[in-house]
Amino acid sequence: MYTREAYLDLVENIRKTIPGVSLSSDFITGFCGETEDDHQQTLSLLQSVKYNTGFLFAYSMRKKTHAYHRLKDDVPTEVKKRRLQELNTVFREEASKMNLKAVGTNQLVLVEGVSKKSSKDLCGRSDGNIRVIFPAMEISTHSSSSSFAEIKPGDYILVKITDTSYQSLRGIPLRHTSLKDSAV
Repeated sequence: MYTREAYLDLVENIRKTIPGVSLSSDFITGFCGETEDDHQQTLSLLQSVKYNTGFLFAYSMRKKTHAYHRLKDDVPTEVKKRRLQELNTVFREEASKMNLKAVGTNQLVLVEGVSKKSSKDLCGRSDGNIRVIFPAMEISTHSSSSSFAEIKPGDYILVKITDTSYQSLRGIPLRHTSLKDSAV
């Protein structure tokens, strides 16, 4: 069985071994028997670990699960909703702080395609799996090249990060690159 202390030690070791690592986790609030103290411990864990991405949900019974057949769903819906809102608030605050550290850095980005919010922007993922939004444009094909090419899905590019939110980074594309040549 995991303990909070062992988990936090693991996170500390990961961060020492891989500086700048992005961490992600799933959280379910309002599981059968969850107390207010359990919930507060989860909020505290979010603040301690500072996840870059997270998937947060309120518990709901599913017929094909062990819990459905053996446990009582004893956390009221209103409590689940409140706890989920509190989890989201703390997660967003901490993820925003973590993402803010990327402002001014150059990030290796794998281009995925057109942004959902604007056809003038493209989106991709950093090597920490953080969504990066940037303008669609032609950029240098290499650091010392005077040739330019448009950015396409599947390309690796370097992006200078200029702004963030809790769920994404925004920046300016600098040049095409490769995993081998990125040296961010």
